Amino acid sequence: MRVKALVSLLVAVAFTAGLVLFYSGTNAVNERKATLVNIKGTVKVKAAGSAAWAEASERMSLFTGDEIRTEGKSSAIIKLDDGSMLKIGPLALMKIDQLTKTQKDNVTAMGVSVGKTWNRVNRLTSDATFNVKTPTAVAGVRGTYFSSDVAESSDSTFDVFEGSVGVYGTSDPDATVVAGAGQRTSVAPGQAAAQPAAIPQEQLDEGKGGFSDAEAAMATYDLQIGISPQVVEPGKNATVSVQVFKNGQPLRQEVTVKLSLSGQAKFVDSGSQSMEVTTDGQGSAKADITSEAKETVTVAAELRIKVPKK
Repeated sequence: MRVKALVSLLVAVAFTAGLVLFYSGTNAVNERKATLVNIKGTVKVKAAGSAAWAEASERMSLFTGDEIRTEGKSSAIIKLDDGSMLKIGPLALMKIDQLTKTQKDNVTAMGVSVGKTWNRVNRLTSDATFNVKTPTAVAGVRGTYFSSDVAESSDSTFDVFEGSVGVYGTSDPDATVVAGAGQRTSVAPGQAAAQPAAIPQEQLDEGKGGFSDAEAAMATYDLQIGISPQVVEPGKNATVSVQVFKNGQPLRQEVTVKLSLSGQAKFVDSGSQSMEVTTDGQGSAKADITSEAKETVTVAAELRIKVPKK
């Protein structure tokens, strides 16, 4: 893909001493994990097998059978372990129907009952599948950026911004239509998918901006910050460790992270409360700190990465 421009990615996060974000394995050999990030407003999750809804939390793990619900002016991003991402818009209800790994490849299926989602799907292998199912239709993709919008009437609309999407009505699964970039198809209850048509330019620009390149880039990267020992003793050193992740995996390149300390703590090398560190080829870095008082230190981190704008 040709790079047309570069945008600067700024990630600002704060961690208290000793807080480490662990990237654990899945619950079973064939079960995969998704992660909920960029939560805005009120977002709730109902775990598989549970009858109760609970407030969603940042970097919460999601598995097959979990349901996600957003209220007005609310949204969240679901990051999959293969680098694909979904953004859930306001007043939406979605269920992770399947998030597994077979002997062949990954199987991903999302069920959207109502509301709008934006889907950025990484290019899949020939054996991998990624489907979005609504009450009236099923959309299958191989690697693309598209949105799905389910009205209260269950009418489903699919707008394709990049790549192509195959869509069929649940009442007529043999009548699949393929919508390409800049096209829209819709499916009414009990009907086959409509033939794709061009999306009006104003609606295309608005829809594509619903999950912007910059927002997707922000969700791609994570920072893990740790302090050892957790409590800084007067006149003694502690070590701040930094790990940068891209799509849940260590970032294999050097990047600069700006660290800032709270309280009386200072970096040993700079003698100040802020310092820039450069990660190694595995995305990790360390810096020693000290303090004149016994305290629990808060570390704020800023990560700037230039990412390609599609």
